[in-house]
Amino acid sequence: MKSIARIICLMTALVVAMSCVKEPQMTFEEVEQISLKAWIEKNRPDLLDNYQEEGGYYVEVLDEGCADSTSLVGKDAWVWYDFTARDLRGNVCETRSSDLATQLGTYTPHTHYVPLFRFSGVDNHTLMEGTYLAIFNKLNIDGEEFEVRYGTKLRLWLPSSVVAGESGSSGDGGYEGQYALSGNKPMCVDMTLYGHIANPVAYEGNHVNSFAEINGGLCDEHKSDVEDEAEKTNIRRRSVTRNGEDAGDEPLDTRPLEFYDGRWHQPIDTLAQLYVNYSYSPARQSFNYDAIGIDTMMYPNQTDYNKGKIYGTQSLADIDNRINQALVERFGEGLAQDAILEADSVVSKSTVSLWYICRMLDGFVVDTNIDEVKEIVYGEVESAGTALTFHTKDPMENNFVLSWNYAIPTLRIGQWASILTVSTYAYGMSGQTGVNDTTTTSNNNAYYDYMQYYNYMNYMNSYYGYGYGNMYNMGYYGYNPYYYGYNYDYSDMEDETITTTTTSTEIPSFTPLLFQIFIQ
Repeated sequence: MKSIARIICLMTALVVAMSCVKEPQMTFEEVEQISLKAWIEKNRPDLLDNYQEEGGYYVEVLDEGCADSTSLVGKDAWVWYDFTARDLRGNVCETRSSDLATQLGTYTPHTHYVPLFRFSGVDNHTLMEGTYLAIFNKLNIDGEEFEVRYGTKLRLWLPSSVVAGESGSSGDGGYEGQYALSGNKPMCVDMTLYGHIANPVAYEGNHVNSFAEINGGLCDEHKSDVEDEAEKTNIRRRSVTRNGEDAGDEPLDTRPLEFYDGRWHQPIDTLAQLYVNYSYSPARQSFNYDAIGIDTMMYPNQTDYNKGKIYGTQSLADIDNRINQALVERFGEGLAQDAILEADSVVSKSTVSLWYICRMLDGFVVDTNIDEVKEIVYGEVESAGTALTFHTKDPMENNFVLSWNYAIPTLRIGQWASILTVSTYAYGMSGQTGVNDTTTTSNNNAYYDYMQYYNYMNYMNSYYGYGYGNMYNMGYYGYNPYYYGYNYDYSDMEDETITTTTTSTEIPSFTPLLFQIFIQ
């Protein structure tokens, strides 16, 4: 009995002693660091000496870049960088490559496949945290310091703490891969640095001026140095001289003809880098897109865009010729020289109808409401285009970019014109995020399908706001992107599956734009 009691006492003491031992506690970040290191030891042991203390990631230098270019370490700079992101199994979750997107089945003709343009700075940045750390800091490569510069190619093995944490990561707007990266998962990123600038406002202003210079030239003699305010107003608005029925028997002012000389003019002489070419017509002019007049290192195809299924197989000149022929066939050549002064101005009407093409200055078509152009650049007419309504009497009714509100009132009915603008009068520093969402629904009732659409639009408007991005409620682009791929024929819809794709193009920060406009 005593021996049994002694055993029980010993076991009790052991249990008490064990209960006093604290369980080891580790944060998720610490566990992930151990796991990532173990993965590197097994799969890439050559990178163990390339561990970066800040951020806890590993770096492989694929190309050191241009030795005599400026280092980006510790600087405020806007950078262009290309990248493809994968999980550790090699599955792509995001890419800027049109070729890879095509292979993955995520390519869209609405996507502008060029390097990302983001800010890397001392106090803040707009890059993914891991890529920012690799750009802004000196890297430890085999015990030596290394600084990223133009042309540098890196492969980064990043823990989730410098990727996207619990939210994971995935691309959109045509940049997505075949899989999204789940939350709290490490990522492998291949990135290449293509150029950097300190002042994006000056850079895009230079770009716009260069574009204007090689596509007709800039006019600056209409800038007034007189002190008379009435004369200044006349100079700013010389192209608006006829007011329809209000013109009466007054002789026509011939000064507007000064603006129809093939050059780019400021509709408002106090607004820098906003220009209108009043004599533009698709029957007479194709644009030269090789127009960056600034000493900088450029990313591939920064001038003429040649990526993807359309631009990658045809020259911009050929695409432009096809577009111009389609425009002339549908709308005509526009106003002849002898008809300009007889045509009513836009401001003589309460509203006018607009047909347009929106392009980046490398020739990429961002958007259009002209079906013939959609067929050429997108390969299909996903939704029928309709004319935009521009209000002249109440500008607050217009939900357009600022450049339109300034430039269009100086035009005339039946006229072709082109508007060239810096981002200040377009999408500014924020730009616009690209979207490529596909929704599949099964319907056996036309009314039910309509209600699905109605509820979907209510949700989009309540979430984004009725004016968000000027695209969700008959805004700037003049169509509702929900209609992309939408089936309007309800006659045979029973028990069918409807796939709806919402598509819009990413417009990067500080992106100048070109508009080809027809006034109807």
